[in-house]
Amino acid sequence: MPTTHARRRTTHLIVIGLALGTGLSLLQPGAAHSGTTRTGERAVLLPDDRLVHGTVQDVKSGQIQVNIGELMPVFLSVDAAREQRMPSLQRGDKLTIVVSGENEFLDFHLADQPGWDRVLKGSLIQPVVGDQRWAVIRTTQGLNEPYEVAEGARQKVLNIPVGVPALFLLNKASIIIDATFGDERALLQTLAQWSTDRQRIIHR
Repeated sequence: MPTTHARRRTTHLIVIGLALGTGLSLLQPGAAHSGTTRTGERAVLLPDDRLVHGTVQDVKSGQIQVNIGELMPVFLSVDAAREQRMPSLQRGDKLTIVVSGENEFLDFHLADQPGWDRVLKGSLIQPVVGDQRWAVIRTTQGLNEPYEVAEGARQKVLNIPVGVPALFLLNKASIIIDATFGDERALLQTLAQWSTDRQRIIHR
């Protein structure tokens, strides 16, 4: 039962080459959700994606009932958990869930398991010079956040002008491992390339 938002999300991901999903149903069997992953794969989270944390309340009838601190619980698919080789979930287990900018639940894993690479959209508020290992980025939410820069990404970060919109690829440890700036088309192409590169690393 795909919604208008779900169709828009799917189209957007295909356009930028980030349609990594396998159509795993997270909410209801047969529901259409892009952005999910096969066992052993890892999605690159887009700038509008966010992570929420929840606690398993019940597991029955093929569904995992999760309390995420809102009035109504979230229902995830037991089949999706099995596809990712997660252990049988029990009441009280903690989950981390990926939610899209359109409030779709895209993927999930146990809270103590490795997460996903993610893309941060923002701009440098000061140049990275000398032996400086940290970049301070103003996010699209108006926050100034410091991030460590991996040695391999250092030259790319150095080349980004202060105040210019840019994309930063962060690994699971929130370290910048790649960066780029340019017009919208160039940024979308880079997103697609980052997705392909990260999948290639995973499957070596």
